Amino acid sequence: MTAPVLASPAPRNFWRDTQPSAVLAGLIAVIIGWAGPNVLVYSVAQAAHLSDATAMSWLWAHAVFTGLAGIFLSLRTRMPMLNTWSTPGIAFLVTALPGIPFPEAVGAFLTSGVLVFILGTFGPLTRALGAIPPHLAAALNAAILLPFGFKAAQAFGVEPALVGAMIVAYFVIRQVAPRWAVAAVLGVGVVASAGLGLWHPAPISLTLTQPQFVLPVFSLHATVNLALPLTLLAFTGQFVPGFGVLKTNGYEPAPGLILRTCGVASLGAALAGCHNLTLGALLANIVSGPEAHPDPARRYTAAIWAGGLNILFGLFAGTFVHLMGILPAEALAALAGIALLGAMGSSLQGAFREAPGSLAAPMIILVTLSGISPLGIGAAFWGILAGLAVYAAERRGLGWGRAAGVKG
Repeated sequence: MTAPVLASPAPRNFWRDTQPSAVLAGLIAVIIGWAGPNVLVYSVAQAAHLSDATAMSWLWAHAVFTGLAGIFLSLRTRMPMLNTWSTPGIAFLVTALPGIPFPEAVGAFLTSGVLVFILGTFGPLTRALGAIPPHLAAALNAAILLPFGFKAAQAFGVEPALVGAMIVAYFVIRQVAPRWAVAAVLGVGVVASAGLGLWHPAPISLTLTQPQFVLPVFSLHATVNLALPLTLLAFTGQFVPGFGVLKTNGYEPAPGLILRTCGVASLGAALAGCHNLTLGALLANIVSGPEAHPDPARRYTAAIWAGGLNILFGLFAGTFVHLMGILPAEALAALAGIALLGAMGSSLQGAFREAPGSLAAPMIILVTLSGISPLGIGAAFWGILAGLAVYAAERRGLGWGRAAGVKG
């Protein structure tokens, strides 16, 4: 495991610390986010019969306010802080939002933002987040990342020529210029998609997105059915794994500051129709790993570039959503899986190297990958809970723990 980066030893200069690989890492994180989780808002809009303008405003608010929050936190902590919306939350809203007037939903979004802010002031909770053992955080991170690898492998089965060219490019360039390996994958993916006739070019206009501000209405019905579940999903599905990602990559920020910042950012985003903004988990590895910058103390620049580019994408949300549709889904799946391959490897190594014989890390990976969601709570939360239970039992010297040679 990388030694924790608790704080920057001295004031740093962003422009001096940044380098092309940091810009590229920020760009790739944003592209993958916009090609994947961000377009889920259309599913919610369709299910709840919301207008295209409302959906675009939702994307605008998400991109602008997560960009601002990420830039602020990265500059404040000098750590790579990637912010996003609650992906479990958007999946929940596909079925929960229909039937609830949108002004009431906005009121629930605001209430949830306040609740997240309050959680950030609760000392025992923030201390518990920081106390997760590093090898268990690595196991959780591995479980979060592995599905990206699976999807890349599945994409190879569908388009072997396209994905195969991208894979070959990655490993060839990685031998001579590791920082540019992912850039080569992106470039080869674009060229190969065009050469194989797999992309879908269409006329695209550069148009500013107009946010649609909504006057909130507060109701008990929306609070119970939207605000409370959204808060729980944001915490269990985003913040817990998000802090695990940071710890795996050697960063241990104060959880309270991040929770409070995300709570405040969520208040601004809610007024333009967006639900909870949280700490990034899935894509945070791209800006916090060695590909972003060889110096861990300077990787915060990659997150700042991601924040700035996210704001740019949000200002032209409609334009960039259409751009994402040019490349085939297989190219985007391969880009995500290959870009996160190094993080998968380091996470798996960290999960099993520090506690040989322990069953805690395998339990986390098993439960998290199962996708179970008892009580509507995401699998990542149950995974870390199950792993911590096994870890505690092994440390107490139960017979099967001693037999496995687990260190206490």
